[in-house]
Amino acid sequence: MHSLVIFVLVLMFSTSTFAQQRPQGSFNSNSWDVIVATGIFISPQFVGSKQYRVLPLPFIRASKGNYFIQTEGPGLTANILNHSRIKLGPSLRFRSERDGDVKNSILKQFKTINSSVEVGGFLSYSIPVGPPGTNITTKIKTMFDLGDAHNGYTINSSITLNKVLNRRTRIGITFSANFGDQNYNNTYYGLSAYNKKISGYLLYEAGSGFNDIGSSVNVTYSLKNNWGLIGIFGYKKLIGPAKTSPIIQNIGTRNQFLSSIGVSYRF
Repeated sequence: MHSLVIFVLVLMFSTSTFAQQRPQGSFNSNSWDVIVATGIFISPQFVGSKQYRVLPLPFIRASKGNYFIQTEGPGLTANILNHSRIKLGPSLRFRSERDGDVKNSILKQFKTINSSVEVGGFLSYSIPVGPPGTNITTKIKTMFDLGDAHNGYTINSSITLNKVLNRRTRIGITFSANFGDQNYNNTYYGLSAYNKKISGYLLYEAGSGFNDIGSSVNVTYSLKNNWGLIGIFGYKKLIGPAKTSPIIQNIGTRNQFLSSIGVSYRF
């Protein structure tokens, strides 16, 4: 699977802390608040890959009061509830194809997995703890394939502690798990008869289930004149249907690391 999948998840992890990086006393619920950021992102070439690649890290978020719309990797998500603790809204995502652009010589020959557009939504709830700006946020996000890539769905669940360390520094610590139905898991982790011929690996039909668990740490630091710095580090462990996949066992690894550094500007 292409690294953009992980790219989406990390941005999901980071935005809860990142969005709170507002200078003290500057909040106005009647005006638009816009953040743009750019940087570099390092992640596996596909989920389970031993090879890594560097990608650009674009991000934009526009908010007014409790409402917002923001990018999440190659997609968009928006909150449509005017509530300080509960967020709910639609999500749209483009999932790129897995084809011959991967570095592994065996996977290059596998049947191409088409790109797809996915739609779904998310629900999150935040509980204030400690000083202002510190909270625990739980989130669940479900996405459905609209194309013919996997014809399935995924569910991402997470819990994040967002903490204010000092006037300029905030940190977010996230624990997450990803679930895929049988169609999704079998598309990305299963091994068909065609791919068995090419690789010599055993046939494998992946069932539904949790395919990874992970954690990430993101730090934002406010500079002068609305500028800021962002740092992210994450780790994912492939489990369940992904763990027993011949693709992961023969040419991949269950341990997935990712990191990012970037600069932001608030208008």
